[in-house]
Amino acid sequence: LKQSATATAFASFRYLNDFVCLALLPPQTRGRCRAMGQACQRRSTQAPPAPPNSDTAVLDKLKEQVEKKVQEQKRAQEAKADEPARPEPPPEPKPHNPKRYTTDYSRFDNIEDSDEEEEKKKQAEREAAEHEEREAARQAADWSGNNPSEAQRMQVVDEMMELCRKTFKENRLKLGTLGEEDAPKAAKLPKDHKQPVGVISEKELAKFCSTNDRMLVSCYGDIYDVSSRPDQFGYGPKAWQAGKDITWCVITGKEKAENCNRFYDVFKLDQDHIARYMQIVCGRLVSLQEEFGDPVGRLDRFNQEGRNLPPPPTDEIDECKQQ
Repeated sequence: LKQSATATAFASFRYLNDFVCLALLPPQTRGRCRAMGQACQRRSTQAPPAPPNSDTAVLDKLKEQVEKKVQEQKRAQEAKADEPARPEPPPEPKPHNPKRYTTDYSRFDNIEDSDEEEEKKKQAEREAAEHEEREAARQAADWSGNNPSEAQRMQVVDEMMELCRKTFKENRLKLGTLGEEDAPKAAKLPKDHKQPVGVISEKELAKFCSTNDRMLVSCYGDIYDVSSRPDQFGYGPKAWQAGKDITWCVITGKEKAENCNRFYDVFKLDQDHIARYMQIVCGRLVSLQEEFGDPVGRLDRFNQEGRNLPPPPTDEIDECKQQ
């Protein structure tokens, strides 16, 4: 009871008037309580300790939880690394879908790849031309019939050219020259008009076709610049002749594009055919020279034709209607 009374007095002296508290206590403890009250008053003047910061405590607790989780994950990874690796199961096959493979691609069969197909076509044309040239050289080498020398050929050509020039002049005197209404209009000529091209190949000649500003035509190996007549060789009826050799067209009288660039040696025929065919060819040469001037080049296929060109096909010779 004394201890309880003393504690009550100690608490009361901190908040209540000490005279009121002392009046309530027994006389024996009144002096003791007064001494204790004075001591409490002296202590109350000191600042009480600051309470712990609640935010700091929360952060410390969260930090402990995070560190604990990190340690648990680390232990789990170490335990997983110690376990033997398990092979992954193979992927399951996709279910078969019959509708997926029923597409009909036949409608795309005729569609050509502009780059690949064009390159294949050019390659096939080059191979065909090389094969034809090799075959012509083989036939010419195997030929054992009539084959005049180069000097004899030139003599025949010169005689035929002289005869055709004389005939051309006579016909022009009889028929007269072109009237003003029939004369071709002046055309815009390319800068390299009538410039020499030298000896060129069939492939190089093809560059001077009807779509080019400069147009060339070959007849019996002589190359003529026909750029002054775009109305004929550019966009006219003879446009298919530009960039090609027309010798076989002239000989057979079948002036079509498929008869261009067909090279044969007419001197491997009999004398009657040689005279007839060379007269036809020289007549065209004279006509080209009178209209377009001297040749500007020579086609290499007619150089040493006796050695390089085969004889003409006999079936087409029989069908020839030229006189």
